[in-house]
Amino acid sequence: MKTRNLQYKLLTEVGEIIHKAKSGRLILKLFEMTKINAGDSILDSHGKKIGNVNELIGPVNSPYASVILLDGNFKSRTGEKVFRFISKNPQRSFTKGVKKNRGQKVRRNK
Repeated sequence: MKTRNLQYKLLTEVGEIIHKAKSGRLILKLFEMTKINAGDSILDSHGKKIGNVNELIGPVNSPYASVILLDGNFKSRTGEKVFRFISKNPQRSFTKGVKKNRGQKVRRNK
């Protein structure tokens, strides 16, 4: 995956815009090795948030994504690259092996 240095230092290029569906959702053609999940935020080439991924469609080796737009008046430009913001903290979504007792801070099991 490519990382671009735009307005944010941690944007990953995930794919390109195919078209805007009649339902108002944006259809993206994802790159082959893209790691993306439903609910991830999608940004344009200027770093502006476009919307959130609703679902992943198609075969694993050539996936597509359906994005719910934040602005209904968004003008889709076919072929425009789209990006996903990467957290600076790679352990942000770490849940395995974490134990939290009532009134205590989160600590990791050994």
